[in-house]
Order: sequence, then C-alpha cells, then structure tokens
Amino acid sequence: MDAADPFSLRSCLIAAGSTALCCLFAAWVLRLRAGWREKKKQQQHPQLCGCGGSVGEGHMEVGEKVAEAEDRQAGGSMIEQLAPEITTDALSFLDYASLCRLSMTNSVMRKAANDDGAWKVLYHKDFNVEQETVTPTNGWKAYYAVTKAIMDVNARFYNIIREGSLQAMSYLWLNADYVKCIHESGGIFTGYDAVIDRWALIFSWGVPGNDGHGIDTQIQNVRVRILEDAAWVTMDAYIDVDFGLFRVTNVYEFHDGQWFIVHHHSSVMMQEDPHNIFG
Repeated sequence: MDAADPFSLRSCLIAAGSTALCCLFAAWVLRLRAGWREKKKQQQHPQLCGCGGSVGEGHMEVGEKVAEAEDRQAGGSMIEQLAPEITTDALSFLDYASLCRLSMTNSVMRKAANDDGAWKVLYHKDFNVEQETVTPTNGWKAYYAVTKAIMDVNARFYNIIREGSLQAMSYLWLNADYVKCIHESGGIFTGYDAVIDRWALIFSWGVPGNDGHGIDTQIQNVRVRILEDAAWVTMDAYIDVDFGLFRVTNVYEFHDGQWFIVHHHSSVMMQEDPHNIFG
C-alpha cells in the first residue's frame, strides 16, 4: 500500500500539469484569434476621424450592423431584388401544390408565393373564367382555393354518376326542401327525398353493358362563378348512350364547412353528330 502511494501522487501531478498546459495553450489560441478578428474588422471598416484618432464603440457597432445587413441582402433576398414581373412569370410555371409548398419554406418565399399576380396567372391557366371582369374580394389565392374546391365537388358528382352509388349521391345533396333536380325529360323534382328517389330510379335503369350500375359521362367547358356562399357551374356533358349532348347547370351552397349541390338542370342539345363533339 505504501509503494503504491508515490505512483498515484506522480500520476496526479502529471495529469494536473498536462491539464494546465492545455488550458494555457487554449487561452493563447483564443487570444490570437480575437486579435486576428479585430484586425480584420479594422481592415474592412477603416477608422473614422475622432478625438485622439480613435474610433468610439458606437461607430464599431454601427459598422458591424451595416456589414450584417449587407450580408443578408446579398445572400437571402435575391427573390425580393427581382422585378415583380419576373417573379410572377417564374412562379407561373408552378402548379397549385408546388406554389403552396413554396410558401411554407421561409418568409421570403412565402411573400413571393402569396403574390396576387402569380395566383391570377395560375387561375387563368387552370380554369375557364366565367367573366373577365371578376375581381376577387379576398384576392386570387383565396378565389383559386374556393374554385378548386367547387371543381372537386362537381367532379365527384359525375364520378358518383359513373359509379352509380346512391349512397354517395345522397351525401352530396343538401338535405333541404328547396333543392331541385330538372332532367332532360322535363321532369322537375323538388325536395331532398324526391331528388334522391329520382336518382335511385336512374341508377336502377342503368346502361346496356354497365350491368345496371353507373352511367359513363364526360364533361367539358366547365365554368365556375362564385358569389359568397353559393356557386354555379355550367358545362357540356355527353352521356354514352344515344341521348347526345347536354347543357348542364349545377348550383352549390356552402354549409358547415362543406359544399353541397342544391340544383341540377340538364337539357338536351340537338346535334347532327353528337358522338364526335369531344374529338
């Protein structure tokens, strides 16, 4: 036990000495780096004339802030430095999903992606405008989102017709006594129950080759007009039977966070060769 004590003491002294040398070396390196940084700052920002030929702390602080601002402007604001027309033209190549994702990257991109001009260009590219004089109250981005929601509901309406799902059709109509359905035969059906019963009869007829289920329908020239919590959609529809071309108007209302159809009106348009109207 006595023989081990000198070895332990010697080990402790060596460790302590090594630690002290490391600390001294680290302090010397930090001091050297601080001096180098100070010299670099002086080279970048020459001293201003003042009392005693020295620069006050306030001048140094202002110089550092100017340098930081210049760095931010050079590196992080290239989008902001572009002309608005160039930014709008560049963003017009993005689709709806890409423009939304871009707005979630950072504040600069969010400002660029929320540009009303970019959303107006995208709206005219993706949708048929019902009236050229439309000026959205809440901007083109909000108008685009609402139009897309209505277009999605309208597309779902015709998907339900193709599938022949009476349950899905009953969910899409507003359960109210004023809803109305006017078919090409001229029959008028008013009220939720009467409308759903009519669709049940249509789906039960079916179409030859469809085993009594859905009806193959194509739509074109879809146009949307929005007014507060109501919207109407006009389109051309072609049913894959010998009925020909239909002119259709669907009216939707917004209730409890969802768009419901409240009016469907289809009329037969006489065509010499209706089967070729879609090319």
